[in-house]
Amino acid sequence: MTLPQASVVALGACLATASLSAATQGAFRSNVDGVEVGVAVTQGGKAVANLTADNFVVTDNGVTQRVTAVMLAAQPIRLTLILDVSSSVSGSRLTSLIAASRRMVHALRPEDQVALITFSHQVTSTVPMGRDRAAIDNALAALSGEGATSLRDAIYMGLAAASDDRSRAVVLLFSDGLDTASFLTEAAVLDAAKRSNAVVHAVHLRPDAFLDRLVEVTGGRTWSAQSDRQLEALFGRVLDEMRARYLLTYSPPGPQRKGWHQIKVSLKGARGEVLARQGYFVQ
Repeated sequence: MTLPQASVVALGACLATASLSAATQGAFRSNVDGVEVGVAVTQGGKAVANLTADNFVVTDNGVTQRVTAVMLAAQPIRLTLILDVSSSVSGSRLTSLIAASRRMVHALRPEDQVALITFSHQVTSTVPMGRDRAAIDNALAALSGEGATSLRDAIYMGLAAASDDRSRAVVLLFSDGLDTASFLTEAAVLDAAKRSNAVVHAVHLRPDAFLDRLVEVTGGRTWSAQSDRQLEALFGRVLDEMRARYLLTYSPPGPQRKGWHQIKVSLKGARGEVLARQGYFVQ
């Protein structure tokens, strides 16, 4: 999907049945020489550093793999911000959201890219993927809160914007409520997430089982804000975690079986909470 600047997309029933190819051009393809999996390891809320390949155990469809591992800190990030601008976000909450988003964007490195998607009853590609920080600043300053909540439709578009063959694709979603206006089903969006190489993080102010499932599939995390004032700190923690991730690479022996491959990542000789995507598709 090519996302023109300031385009507004009303996602209708036709999109629900359309091809997912635009959102699924991720790192995992058939006939690949290797599989790459981004992994976060934390303990007590802090990243665990200095792990090596020997500290990771990875199984692919139940078969243990030989792994190499490197830190991702030096590799550019491709960030897609997806922001809820429905009526419930108006006022002081929107002010806090703009401040948190602006600070996160300015914390990016020059080589990092960022896109901005906003949603209410409509989903808008406000700024396309690129390095134009001024365009993001201007777009954030112009935001207003009104309308219903097309959460699933926005995530679908965000996966399309984020995915790239060899990028560190990150989606940061903010929403303060449940979906009230999307055409797409949860199943369709979760399938797109499985086929994308993006890691999805969700910052929310109320529990949402769908978002929990979404981030679990992609190896991301949900971040619960107790107040608007916490948004800036939580956005910063998402970026810090992505900077500290490891990249695990392995080459499954023999021809790759088509279909879904389930991945499990655990530690040996080290302690910590492991976050990694649940698997990948071979087509």
